Order: sequence, then C-alpha cells, then structure tokens
Amino acid sequence: MERLLKSKFKIGNKIGENPFSLTYLGTTLSGEQPVVVKIYKRGTLNSVLIKSMKQKVKSLTEINHPGIARLYDGDYGWQGFYYVREFIAGQSLKDYLKTHRPDVDEAVRLINDITVNLAHAHQKGIIHGALKPSNIFLDNQMRPKLADFIIEGEVKESMPQKAIFILEGSDYASPEEIYGSPANRASDIYSLGTILYEMLTGVPPFKGNPQKKISGIVPNLPSLPKYVEDILLKALNNDPLLRFKSAEEIIESIKRRNLVEFKENWDLPPVELENTLRAEEKAVIPVRQERKRSFFILFILIFTVLAGIIYSLINTMIMRQ
Repeated sequence: MERLLKSKFKIGNKIGENPFSLTYLGTTLSGEQPVVVKIYKRGTLNSVLIKSMKQKVKSLTEINHPGIARLYDGDYGWQGFYYVREFIAGQSLKDYLKTHRPDVDEAVRLINDITVNLAHAHQKGIIHGALKPSNIFLDNQMRPKLADFIIEGEVKESMPQKAIFILEGSDYASPEEIYGSPANRASDIYSLGTILYEMLTGVPPFKGNPQKKISGIVPNLPSLPKYVEDILLKALNNDPLLRFKSAEEIIESIKRRNLVEFKENWDLPPVELENTLRAEEKAVIPVRQERKRSFFILFILIFTVLAGIIYSLINTMIMRQ
C-alpha cells in the first residue's frame, strides 16, 4: 500500500533497515521519477536533534554536484523525520567489489574520483560521516556518486546505540569516531583509506576488530607502487593530525604520484626582534617540545586503555542481554 509523505512523494517497498532508520523506494506523486526515502525511527529522535537534522538537510539540499546524490527534501511528518534523495541507477561499490577486484590503477582512479566528490562537499562545509562502499554508487561508465551523507549525527551518541554502531558499523569508521568523537574531515579521509585498502585487498583493514585500529599498524599490505602505499598509510594513520589535512591533498598526491602537503605561505619578511632568542636558548626549545609530546602520547595511551575497558564492559552487558 502506497503512502504519501508530507512532501510530494510516495513511499513504496522497504529496501533497507539499520538500528536508526528504515529505507524505502519511492516516487514523485506523478510516478515518473524514482526516489529513495529514509525514515528515522521515533525512538532515536528528540526535539533538539530534529532541529539540528533539519538544518543539516537544508545544507545538503543546496549541494548540486554530479558526483553527489541530490537531496530533494527532508522534514518531520506524521511518520517521523524523513528525507528524500535521488535514486541512483547502477550498483553500489559494495556490490561491485563482491564480484570484481580492481587492479591498482583502477582502484586509484576510483578513489581519486570519490575524493574529488568528497572534496566538493568539504568545501561546502559538509561532512559525509558514513563513507563506505554501500554508500557509493557506480554508473554505467564506472563513475562514482556519493549518497546517504550522515544526517542523524547525535543519534549515534547514546550509549546503547553507540554500542550497536561499534559492533555493526565500525569497519570504515575512524578510531576517534569509535571512541565517541563526532565525524569530521579527518575521519572522512580515514574512511577513504579503508575503501582504498578494501579495493586492493578484498577486505577492509581491521575487519570486525575495531580495537586494533588504535595500534596504527595496517595489516597485510600487498605489493604496491610506493606512492600508493604512502597515500594509503597516511590516510589510515590512527592519529587524525597526521593524516591528509584535506581531500585536495590526496587528489594532488595521486596526480603527482608523491605525497603532497599544502602549506599556507604568508610570504612575510624575516623580522629580527629585540628580544630574539640566542642560539643556546633555541636549542632548549626542541627538548621542551619533545617532553610535552611524550606527556601527550602517555595521556593518549592511558585514555585508549580506559576506552578499551569501557568498550569491553558495554560489549559484556550487550551479550548478557
């Protein structure tokens, strides 16, 4: 039985479900244009969250790019909060990888095209937040298109749902997301690294074991051109500060076949101040900086151990239930 949304779309058959939402195939009222409708389960929302989701939908509807699925509408109606996006003819990258293993050149081309699309979103201030093969679609010319940007945001932050996210959806998430931080550009870049790794090896790194991500050791790398290996390892660095600072850096690194880091150039002339440090005083600064770095690393290690203990306790509680 077809149902009408508050907006001018009809809901058809259910095509997907996750802990937070239901996904349906739908059409415009005329029935001429297919669309995808996602409806969030009522138990995952509150008034504050709905307000922030409306703002996110507004930002996403303003994106018009051939490599990003159009978001047509989103609002709170009788059935709950929903959004309507473009239906993409073709197959997902997830389905493609079930039957194909791209060679290195094809994998690099695909990740470059995906990154170009992601760069456009980042330039608009939009984070994807759920970048994975099932949210990337390929048309008949093998051109990728990004879909299903995360809208729910804080939905994942309550403890039971956070546990579900860790257990079911963490293969492509960054280490900082697993430990509770919101998605950002650096976490999108980490997800790009996991997708490239899967295209090259057949499985995402650390599959089914999110705790191993904190080690920073990428397992079982095949023989790769040096620039591809360097790009992969930099994108998958467990420290977000040591990853690529932008999607554009990845694109340029692929183009030049060498790691590229953009630096701001203020083009300021050197100025000798009256109280400029003497050489022997300058020599002390690196030592102090190294001490601060050591203390910071120690703090991170302690925090990581505590986070692992908390995760284990949550996992135990879920298993008992």
